[in-house]
Amino acid sequence: MNQKEILRYLGASCREPQLEGMIGQAWEKVVRAASPRYVSGRFSLVVEQGGVTLGGTYLSSFTLADHLRGCKEAFLTAFTLGPGVDALIKRCELTDMPLVPVLQACAAVYTEEQADAAQEDIRTYARDRSLYLRPRYSPGYGDFPLSCQRFLFEALQVSKKIGITLTESCLMLPMKSITGVVGLSPDPSLCHVGRCMACASENCPFRRTDE
Repeated sequence: MNQKEILRYLGASCREPQLEGMIGQAWEKVVRAASPRYVSGRFSLVVEQGGVTLGGTYLSSFTLADHLRGCKEAFLTAFTLGPGVDALIKRCELTDMPLVPVLQACAAVYTEEQADAAQEDIRTYARDRSLYLRPRYSPGYGDFPLSCQRFLFEALQVSKKIGITLTESCLMLPMKSITGVVGLSPDPSLCHVGRCMACASENCPFRRTDE
């Protein structure tokens, strides 16, 4: 459990015994409620001016193109904690409202951690070819529009394989789900950038202050 990251999501700058107790309780509940599922697929990649072509489909995004510059192929990924975590949060909205923001923060951190861990198939593929993984870049980062979720869902058959659905506004259900593009690069020096450094939203309240 990365308590520092959970505190960052909560907007808390210091640890207090009461809050630490709530975090421990919330983390345990989230882990018990989760039923993680994951799918990925490899696609050809051409980085162009103002966008990329992934598996023959052009996606317009300057920030995605910049993030993937130098990569020749990429993996699309999708991960979810499953519906149990959403149900847990809804129950606590009725029975234990003070715990809800802590649950949300814990679930967000657990989602990221488990999604990173699930990418072992990509890491193995990259290691075997002396390649390095760029950080996962998701629709909604920079100028990579949420509407590109539809392409990722169709390309990976996300709904069929792991049960995530899209709303009309391209939000995912269950809510604790992640999709993204992971580029493979021969240059390790370009593959250490954290999520916040890869995002152009400088005014985001969740942006790390130590980066």
